[in-house]
Order: sequence, then structure tokens, then C-alpha cells
Amino acid sequence: MQPCQVLASTTSHKREPLPTTLEIFARLDLRDIDLNLNHMIERGVDLDRVRTALADNGQQAWIVSGGWCDFFHGEPEIEATVASVARQVAMARTLDVNRLRLFFGRAARGEWCARLRDASVANIQRLADRHPEMSFVFENHDGASSCPDICREILERVDRSTVRMNFDPINFEHAGVDSMTAFRVLQPFIAHVHLKGLDDGRFCEFGAGAIDLTPLLAELIASGYRGAFTVEYEGEFDRTLRLYESVRCARGVIARLAVSASGASFETEPRVPRALHMTKKYT
Repeated sequence: MQPCQVLASTTSHKREPLPTTLEIFARLDLRDIDLNLNHMIERGVDLDRVRTALADNGQQAWIVSGGWCDFFHGEPEIEATVASVARQVAMARTLDVNRLRLFFGRAARGEWCARLRDASVANIQRLADRHPEMSFVFENHDGASSCPDICREILERVDRSTVRMNFDPINFEHAGVDSMTAFRVLQPFIAHVHLKGLDDGRFCEFGAGAIDLTPLLAELIASGYRGAFTVEYEGEFDRTLRLYESVRCARGVIARLAVSASGASFETEPRVPRALHMTKKYT
């Protein structure tokens, strides 16, 4: 994987046929993929067919995004999560992928306590020790995981090099948490980043909306981050078009910030297209 690689997520196309989606992505030069496992988990799409489609299209899945699990559970409920993740790990291996995106769980923010903390830490340690060849990145969502201090406490106590943060700044903003504040709490643990936009409380394409992520991304890259960025689209408009524009925008913004962080000079700044209905242009 290239430093600061930009990946296109198939999450926005969970309701569409996956092989056809991958073909269309390839025609749009979306060849570096974050592959959502929903098609395989929920719809029974054959993994060998997916591998063939990726190979035929000249595409590479660099990370797979798993389904909902709940690491806050104790016995016996946690066994359902253990079995589910084992299945997802097997799928990742079949696809020659060694990184899996997961969620912390569904506990509400007000439910957070020492019992849930200890349960989640023990469960994630068990996961990492059972699958030492796999890298697990945990995404902040709603509930307890919308609190950056909770995410950090869990990751610190888990203390496994293969367990890190999938940092989604817009998910934090959607939950009412300042993304720059969250970034500074979680920065040492960030191993993957999600990009999208937020406008009037609704998700939109990256590069549009009310939240300008450029200062955060600049600080992230300047700090030495060279991991991947997954671009998602979860809005109400055409998902292929908006994802395509989002990826083009992200490529331009991240390339410029990476060049700036390296101290190199360049003659022509990467072209950053204006996303449709952009209310704040990234600079």
C-alpha cells in the first residue's frame, strides 16, 4: 500500500450487486478498495466470485469492513461476537487482506462503567491473541464510542499493537464531539481514517458540508501519519457519483497535504474538484 493511500468504500453500495459495483468502480478508476463484508455476511455472495472480480478489474482490497459486533457484552452473549468475528477473519484471509474494521459495541454513553470497560478490554485482548496475524481497527460510532476518552482508555488497556483506532472525524461531529479535540485525544492510536462530509446534521460527500477537515488532516499528516484513508458516502443522492467526486477530492487534498508535510516543492498543485453543493471549499 502506498503512503496515505485513498480507498473507495463499497459500504454505500451494500444494496447493489457486488461484482457489478466493483466493475463500475474500476471503470471510474476506483481500484483501491475498502470492501464491506455485508454482501458476504448477509447476502451470501461467493468469496471466490469476489476475488475473481477484484483480479479481473485490477483492483486490490486493502481492508475489509465487518458487521456489527458488541465487545461490551459478557458471557454468554459475547460468544456470538467471537463467532461472527472469526467468520469475518476467515473471509479476510480468503481475500488476502490482513486488516479488519470493527465497532466497539452498542453500549450507550450513559451506561459506561468499570464493568463495561473491563469486559471490552478482555474481549478485545482475547480477539487479538486469537488472531495475531490480523490487524483490527475499531471505529467510533454512537453511544459510548462517541466519547474519545472512552475509546482511548479501551485501547490503552488492551495494549496490543494489532488493535488500533479507525478514526472517523465526521462520526464524532455527528455525535456533537469536536473532531479536532477527538483527534488530539486519539492521535497515538490512529491507524485508519474515514472521510465523508456533514451538512446540517446529515451525512454528505467529502469536500462538501459545514465541516472543513483540512486543518485536522494537515495536523494528522504532519504528525507522521502515512496510513490509509477510506472515503465513504452515506448521503441521499446518487451514491456512485458522490463517492467518485469524494474520492477525487480526497486524493487531491491528501496529496497536497502530504507534499506540504514532506517539505518538497511542486509546480502544479493537484487539482481538487468542487464537490456538488459544496458550502465550504477545502483549501
